[in-house]
Amino acid sequence: MKVSQKNISKRKSKVLGTPEDYSLRLISARAYSEKQIAEKLIKKGFSTEDTGRAVKKLKEYGYLNDEAFAGRLIENGRNRLIGKIKLSYELYKKGINKSLIGELLEKFYAEDEERAAALKAIDKKKVLLIKYRENELIFKKKLYDFLQSRGFSSGIIEDILNSKH
Repeated sequence: MKVSQKNISKRKSKVLGTPEDYSLRLISARAYSEKQIAEKLIKKGFSTEDTGRAVKKLKEYGYLNDEAFAGRLIENGRNRLIGKIKLSYELYKKGINKSLIGELLEKFYAEDEERAAALKAIDKKKVLLIKYRENELIFKKKLYDFLQSRGFSSGIIEDILNSKH
């Protein structure tokens, strides 16, 4: 059987359906931001016009909500013991607006919560750094680097290391 270009495009449209159908299939598997859905639709070959319409419709129905999506990511980040800096970067990569990121981080991730998360992370890491305990300078440097890689601010890190050790 000979496969023509016309048959391929018909098959593709049957598999994908409308942009709304494809988006709903994606959203049923996991949460996405508006930007992520738009990128996926465009990558699948839907026009920007159709993509815009689909995203708008999904927002109207309440299936796409960047604020709720970001709130869940912030909660997840707090549970993973990640600081505001790294969490902010992860949210930005997912397509969340910078002003919304700042607003939500202030609302849902207070400085005392970030400090508590940093203390928990240090407590877990101390066990692995026991061999550096004799040399306090190296020990503090390792803890500092660890917390910095987790996205905690230098102010919080220095405050914790100077008060605790």
